[in-house]
Amino acid sequence: MAVRFGTDGWRGVIADDFTFDAVRAVAQAIADLVHEEGRAGSPVPIGHDVRFLSLRFAEAVAGVLEGNGIPTVLPDAPTTTPMVSCQVVASAAPLGICITASHNPPQYNGLKVKAAFGGSAPPEQTARIEALIGRRTPRHGRAPERRHPFLPAYVPRLNSVVDLEAIRAAPLRVVVDSMHGAGGRILEGLLRGGRIRVMTLHGEPDVLFGGVAPEPRPESLGPLSEAVVRHGAHLGIATDGDADRIGICDEAGRNVPPLQILPLLALHLLETKGWRGAIARTFANTLLAERIARRHGVPFYDLPIGFKHIARLMLEQDVLIGGEESGGIGVKRYLPERDGILIGLLLLEMLATGVRRLSRRIAALQADYGHYAYRRVDLPLSSEQGQRAVLALRSDPPSRLAGLTVRGIDTLDGVKLLFGDAGWILFRPSGTEPLLRVYCEAGTQDLVDRLIQSGLRRLRSATPRASRSYRSPRGEG
Repeated sequence: MAVRFGTDGWRGVIADDFTFDAVRAVAQAIADLVHEEGRAGSPVPIGHDVRFLSLRFAEAVAGVLEGNGIPTVLPDAPTTTPMVSCQVVASAAPLGICITASHNPPQYNGLKVKAAFGGSAPPEQTARIEALIGRRTPRHGRAPERRHPFLPAYVPRLNSVVDLEAIRAAPLRVVVDSMHGAGGRILEGLLRGGRIRVMTLHGEPDVLFGGVAPEPRPESLGPLSEAVVRHGAHLGIATDGDADRIGICDEAGRNVPPLQILPLLALHLLETKGWRGAIARTFANTLLAERIARRHGVPFYDLPIGFKHIARLMLEQDVLIGGEESGGIGVKRYLPERDGILIGLLLLEMLATGVRRLSRRIAALQADYGHYAYRRVDLPLSSEQGQRAVLALRSDPPSRLAGLTVRGIDTLDGVKLLFGDAGWILFRPSGTEPLLRVYCEAGTQDLVDRLIQSGLRRLRSATPRASRSYRSPRGEG
């Protein structure tokens, strides 16, 4: 059985490669790892999202661990992935497990492993799990009947970062779109009882997520944008299927890309809260992060895609904030973990303690550090096709693209063509889905669009066999 942990966890199509037999085999490998490390006496938290059969898969994992003499803790309701991370640390567990496919389409499910420190398991730990799969037949036990709330371990972690009382006291209006995922009405509940008004969209669980993938991409945030305008809200917040990523709209209902969220919050932490520490970005994130780090005299790190790389850095260095292009952002004084609800609260704290029009804050950011537009396109390609396309581009890169001179090529993760201060374009196979992702940041939206179109033409010429797939990319609109 081929199980591979990708950018964050193992994911597969339900009843195809993500089956009960496969899940139990992975659970047995995890149990063997826990025994090897001599940590079998500590309870292992096992959370789950709202996807089809997620609860049953979580119970299957618990049954195997219990059958191996490892106690488990199951939640009394669907959980976000960061809630599982907080529960791991609170209970001094050897690791934690969350049954979720995060932002993937509804036909997927998955399994994430959280290390004892409360962040994504590092590659060497998941590689050990992969190596143990199939070594032993799964031992069957019974999942515990008693269920435990995970919120009591979660809320104190939020309080260590954000001033919830200041947010509750602010005369703000916010719309939250949970996209029918595990975020539910958690944020609304946290802020109840003050002057702030929180309206939740799609807070009810739906295994089909309303017919769309639960990813807060611009093309999925129309209902949020409309609700922000209709209610005169200051901010719109969307969280993905397991609520560890965020997407936002400003007071006019305009989408604000994650490449602006990271620098906005970095400035809030540095200038308003007075915190210090390094700024880290993954490979597809904004040029502004490095400019802010240099101006404020703090270290800067550029990392491969996947929050696990930021998590590792947070364990090794004093990191103020680290973020992915996809809206996964983590901050110091929490855990080495991304959390969409936490980041939403930090944005509300930013508005509660200063200028309350997000558009004005963005304008000030652009005036001080530069204006950039951004876009991501997803091409439906198998992992093998995507790898071949990237290798072909790497072996024969263009010297110019859309009229810009290629001033450098970075192959840290995929192939990134650098245009100096004018921007960049990155080609990289997804680590979680059969997609080739094309990311681009440049001075204007028109230039971004032209760079992407030129990049797609370059890919077609480099890999003609797969060219049909390039004609219907997701996220083109």
